[in-house]
Amino acid sequence: MKEVLINRLRSWGNKSIGLILFVVCLVAIYNKVAHNENLNQYSADIKIQFEKVTFFEWAVLLLLFLLNYLMEAIKWQNLLASWSPISIFKSYKSVLIGQAFAFFTPARTGDYVGRILLLPPGSKIKGVAQMAWSSYAQLIITISIGSIALFFNLPFFPWIKWFMPLGLVAALLVYFHPGQFKGWLNKINKLQIENKLKLNLLGLSFFKYVVFVLQYTWAVKMLNIPIAPSDLWIALGVLFLLLSIIPSISLTDLVIRGQIIVVLLEPYYNNSLMLICLSTIIWAVNFLLPAIIGAFLLINFRIKQ
Repeated sequence: MKEVLINRLRSWGNKSIGLILFVVCLVAIYNKVAHNENLNQYSADIKIQFEKVTFFEWAVLLLLFLLNYLMEAIKWQNLLASWSPISIFKSYKSVLIGQAFAFFTPARTGDYVGRILLLPPGSKIKGVAQMAWSSYAQLIITISIGSIALFFNLPFFPWIKWFMPLGLVAALLVYFHPGQFKGWLNKINKLQIENKLKLNLLGLSFFKYVVFVLQYTWAVKMLNIPIAPSDLWIALGVLFLLLSIIPSISLTDLVIRGQIIVVLLEPYYNNSLMLICLSTIIWAVNFLLPAIIGAFLLINFRIKQ
């Protein structure tokens, strides 16, 4: 009973933090836009710039989206290979269905529920545990690159840049622990995977991270935003790190992501409206679009059942 109460309080706390951040960022963005003396000029510039974007440029952005989720599908396929092998097509389908569930759940936890739907009965719980390794590997890559980026771009709480490397070391120790946990952690021992697979997951997670960065870089080029790639990549390292530790759902993530990217990139480019457009495009391509596709795949799956 006590454990259930603690879990409920923790869940309520995470949702409250996400909601508070959402409101704060929403107000900040509103003030930034509503009180901008150059609002009309910026709006006209954005319209002109969007009219210049070619079909080829949109196609490349969508291709990067497909590549992004291909990396995730390969990770999921590798995790299942030894005990419930599936084709890359089915793995890709599972990942997209997971996105449909993740879109409306805090910290995208619904992704776990969506992915295991296509697994055979009796293996779903193990599937959730195995997916946790994939998420953990991605988090380690995000913390690793973000920790470096913090030393170059940190407009608030400078002490964090000294704390994150310690967090990275702790995360790596747990990730590569041989699996001889004791006490209440001994359940993890049964869910261990080989170090070779762990390294494979880290490599794929890194490539996925690179694809994500390339998406932003390409979108910046599309919108003709004059920010040097080095400045953009450092800001993105901080952005991804912050988003990985802020509890939110995809709907509120749009606003939070927009405000953070404005704070990080405004020193290099003062058109906050264009930066919000940049963030919205990436959010729509990487989260809204796969959620819509996943919803259709889920409907098709239910009909066949």
